Amino acid sequence: MTADTTVEPVKPRVLVVEDEAVVAMDVRHRLGRLGYDVCGLADTGEQAVNLVGQLVPDLVLMDIMLAGDMDGVDAAARIHDGFGAPVVFLTAHSDTQTLKRAGSVSPYGYIVKPFEDRELNTALEIALYKSRTERQLVENERWMSITLENLGEGVITADPEGRVRFCNPVAANLLGLAAGDMLGRDLDGVYRARKDPAAGDGAEEAAGREHARLCRTDGRIIPVEQTRSPILDGQGRRLGMVLVFRDVSRRQQVEKALQESVDRLRRTLEETVNALTVTSEKRDPFTAGHQERVSRLAFALAGELGFSAEEREGVRVAGLVHDIGKIHVPSEILAKPDVLSEMEMGIVRDHSLVGYEILRDIPFPWPVARMVLEHHERQDGSGYPSGLSGEAMLFGSRILAVADVVEAMNSHRPYRASHGLERSLAELADGRGTRYDPDVVDACLLLFKTCSFHF
Repeated sequence: MTADTTVEPVKPRVLVVEDEAVVAMDVRHRLGRLGYDVCGLADTGEQAVNLVGQLVPDLVLMDIMLAGDMDGVDAAARIHDGFGAPVVFLTAHSDTQTLKRAGSVSPYGYIVKPFEDRELNTALEIALYKSRTERQLVENERWMSITLENLGEGVITADPEGRVRFCNPVAANLLGLAAGDMLGRDLDGVYRARKDPAAGDGAEEAAGREHARLCRTDGRIIPVEQTRSPILDGQGRRLGMVLVFRDVSRRQQVEKALQESVDRLRRTLEETVNALTVTSEKRDPFTAGHQERVSRLAFALAGELGFSAEEREGVRVAGLVHDIGKIHVPSEILAKPDVLSEMEMGIVRDHSLVGYEILRDIPFPWPVARMVLEHHERQDGSGYPSGLSGEAMLFGSRILAVADVVEAMNSHRPYRASHGLERSLAELADGRGTRYDPDVVDACLLLFKTCSFHF
């Protein structure tokens, strides 16, 4: 067996104000039959005002003619001003003068005696609906007002003629004016701002936000981010506009400090990379400049292949340090004028792994250590140290591999003379798609064919 959870509807609470006892009891019985809750009875205007304060009824059914110093109209005025409770007049008098006087207190309806239950119910239902609607509107306006007043942004609304209709405290403070002094004034006269072409980006402008320089009443200029939006009615007609703006001076200061910090870090990183490059080339003077030239060619290839500016920078940095691991190779091997033995070649081949070990803990914003590790890998898996092939290698590593081969063959070594650029490019063409990535080879051949790059 389940419990009955049906919720009984709440009956509207009505205060009846009538100085004729028989009429009052008749109205009370009628209201009961119609589903209303008569929460109180009053026979004078003074008593009615007091009971409204105590009982807080949903509606007051008020006779206009009451005994005593305060008639129904006077009592309704007090109730309207003090409590906002809706009043429906109950009267036998429908002359123009009485209705005009009663209308001055904004009643929610009239019921003329004698009346039927249907008339009574209709008048009260209309009054209650109107009261609920107005109360909801007031509550919504109150919520909106509190929300706008407590926003961290300035908000100003203007009518179709550009006159200020509303200004929240933040806006008034940013402008250096009192909110009350702005109402009714021309918006362009109180909000003087010019678009700042040096700030903002396309994404912000696409979203309707733009940066501007706001001139306060005291002459001080502050940077703001602003949005202007039209206010339209249900048919799309313009009712006015709303301006929302915020002070971004603090944000700009933080962004400037952050950018300066990033610039310092980049300079430090560049100096660190240069120091590593010089260190490796000190150990192998015969290849001095090799890393720099490989870096330039790799940077050009990355651009030809559609890399972003940031990705190209990562390839360039990796090229500058790709042979850092040679600092572990004995000088006599690096400078040996004869062909290296198998053991000596094994020592030299370790340089890519040693370079990776040196660089892997440096927090580069690009995979520099991995590109250094893989720059001797080959497309067909014939390279070292891991025998990687195809897309198992980073694209940047495949670019470095091509740039390294071209530069090395085009330069003199202790054990051989330069092969020359023509033979270097022939090696690329011969190994296209086997030893070297075909797209990188094509880009490299195009660069030299069009003279877009030279060592």
